[in-house]
Amino acid sequence: MTHHKPKPQPFAEFNSPIPKRLTLKNGISFIGLHDPNLKLFRLDIRLMAGSYFQPKPAIAAAAVKLITEGTSRLSAEEIAEQLDYFGSYFEVSADRDFSSFSVYFPKNAAAEILHILRQLFEDAMFPQEKISIYKNNSKKNLAISLEKTSYLAYTHFIENIFGKKHPYGFSASLPDIETLEREDIADFYQTHFHAGNIRVFAAGNIDADFEKQLNDTIGQLHGKQANSTTFIPPQPQSNRLYVERENALQSSICIGKKLFDRTHKDWEQTSVLNTVLGAYFGSRLMTNIREEKGLAYGIHSRMTSFLQDGMFLISADVNKNQVQQAADEIYKELRLLTQTEITQKELSLVKNYLYGTFLRNFDGIFSQIDRIIISDDHHFADAYWENRLNLYKSADAPALLALANTHLQAEDMSEIIVG
Repeated sequence: MTHHKPKPQPFAEFNSPIPKRLTLKNGISFIGLHDPNLKLFRLDIRLMAGSYFQPKPAIAAAAVKLITEGTSRLSAEEIAEQLDYFGSYFEVSADRDFSSFSVYFPKNAAAEILHILRQLFEDAMFPQEKISIYKNNSKKNLAISLEKTSYLAYTHFIENIFGKKHPYGFSASLPDIETLEREDIADFYQTHFHAGNIRVFAAGNIDADFEKQLNDTIGQLHGKQANSTTFIPPQPQSNRLYVERENALQSSICIGKKLFDRTHKDWEQTSVLNTVLGAYFGSRLMTNIREEKGLAYGIHSRMTSFLQDGMFLISADVNKNQVQQAADEIYKELRLLTQTEITQKELSLVKNYLYGTFLRNFDGIFSQIDRIIISDDHHFADAYWENRLNLYKSADAPALLALANTHLQAEDMSEIIVG
């Protein structure tokens, strides 16, 4: 019996989900994906209030984490109890550009949950004793991170490519957390947590009832002028840095450079190149450095987009005595990308991988809302994801070779080694 290799499947048609758009009474933009059969609801509140906007380090993260620690009417315990009682689940995060709140709750608790959210955004109190607990926990967590070579390599890397003082380049230190004052947090909250700075996203049964409840709560928040993002030019430091850690068992390598953000015309096709190099299990870096040479347990390359800028980064943890060999192999793989066209076989493998990942990212309404948040952050049209897929499909070897020579030259990379 003869086995035939499966033919590569042609990409199926993909259509971006079309969201529902509303403007609430106070001008807040609302984008939702409606599914009348869903009993569970997910609501996201997204603010331009990441660390980019903070006047001093560590404030944005503190404001986001402490917002649920009490209002003038509800104590932290009462808020937790109510959220619990209605079977809801709450996640918060602050990154470089945005602060985000995601709440999952049963549809029939929408009115109560929205009412609590309104209070949190209108009337958070930031009690001193909760701030003290938060500071202690944050210092403990940071102290643990500061022992890890991978954490140190990454923080040195971003500092290196953007500059120590740049909002994308700095990282909070223990003294930064120690000197955090209640007044700093309350001011940041007053300045940034308002209708002019909020977008709301939801996935679930968005019926007329829900729209009314939304307008009666979040639609009542008072607004101020939206934050303007002023572009701060990066101030990169030296290209090479080696930080000795006597007692480290391993060394961490970060090799990469400042790149561009997601709005750049080359973003999609460069991400095909990045996948070939190090963004999936069968990638070249993984095959060479892990499988063949056994130099690292894992090695990855990635592209990160912020609102104002972006970066490309290869990271690996290796044995201390094999650092130079691993770095040499990384540069070898980077050079190969700029010297030789990718074979048809490898390219179609990578495209199939990217297509599969792409479809998984649209599997289910909650994953879809994540994609819609990303495209809305960058003011892309609804067809953005379809166009993105077409750019993946159309990537060919000569174009990728040219892109590698434009954007991923080994000589342009910064290198940080800690360990």
